[in-house]
Amino acid sequence: MKIKLAMLESDSAYLHRVVPMFNNKFANELEIYSFTDIDGAIACLEQKRIDVFLASNNFKIDFNLIPKQCGFAYLVESLDINSIDGYKAICKFQKGELIYKQVLSIYSEHMPNITGLSPNENGAMKTIAFCSPSGGVGTSTTAAGCAIALVNAGYRVLYINTEVYGDADNFFSCDGQFDFSDIIYAVKSNKTNRTMKLQSTVKQDATGVNYYSSVKVPLDMMEMKSSDYVILQNELKKLGCYDYVVMDMDFPKTIADFKFFENCNSIVIVTDESENATAKLNKALKAVQIMDSNAEFAIQPRMWLLKNKTISNEITQNEIKLLGSFPLYQSVTSNQMAKQLSLSDMYRQLI
Repeated sequence: MKIKLAMLESDSAYLHRVVPMFNNKFANELEIYSFTDIDGAIACLEQKRIDVFLASNNFKIDFNLIPKQCGFAYLVESLDINSIDGYKAICKFQKGELIYKQVLSIYSEHMPNITGLSPNENGAMKTIAFCSPSGGVGTSTTAAGCAIALVNAGYRVLYINTEVYGDADNFFSCDGQFDFSDIIYAVKSNKTNRTMKLQSTVKQDATGVNYYSSVKVPLDMMEMKSSDYVILQNELKKLGCYDYVVMDMDFPKTIADFKFFENCNSIVIVTDESENATAKLNKALKAVQIMDSNAEFAIQPRMWLLKNKTISNEITQNEIKLLGSFPLYQSVTSNQMAKQLSLSDMYRQLI
């Protein structure tokens, strides 16, 4: 099903450039109608049942004439303008892919009950969770390394950083204005098409890893509960775009948090050789054992231990399987370190 897009722009030269580009790149996704006069555009909205209407801010729009089911945004000339009079604004001078994703986002908010997407019927998507009871041991770096390794192995991968103070943009980069706060809104709201919102807000790094930029305000992450992440996980399965989702998480603090592990195919616990990290690891493993003894579904068999920043070659035996160990790297950026870790064969054990 194609999204019907109407564009109203006084600059005919711009339309002559952008419309053929959209028709070439998004022929299966968009049906485009372009206008330089407002009367023709307004008439088209009802006649063609337009889904999304983009109009230059040079035009004075009578919003009473825009059908209720039609999404709207202004076309502007600056990336610094995000809205005008409460209506979204899209910079017309940016990559076509970015404009398309913003159109898709607007559509998803006005068509909550229509997907236009084929669900992943066999639920083949797998989830790998990375977490640690200790901070600063390199959980995010090893998770990012795993995501890159899986892409290099030929899989379609989505990296999600769900830590309250995490930052996916330390490891991956791509143009685009959306971030995980848009995902939070989609999960929490019944007024938007979740699967389309997931598709419209995702970014892709040069490594091939798909990801969501981290929220600008960490407090937004505190609104997400374990049940919300289950909803997110199910929507991603419906989307059918990924073989693996790598979730970079805070270590569980509640019983509900622990129960989310039931939805994970593998759980990687990251630690280092410090006395503090070792003590916290032992307490965490005891908590897991207690949870498993009182639950119908055992978590520990799906757990792996990854030792990071190791200096000695000594391997301490633990109750969970050892995935492997990484040495201590110095004078490298987080991005560089993740790419270096991705070269390890140890991640293949998670496939």
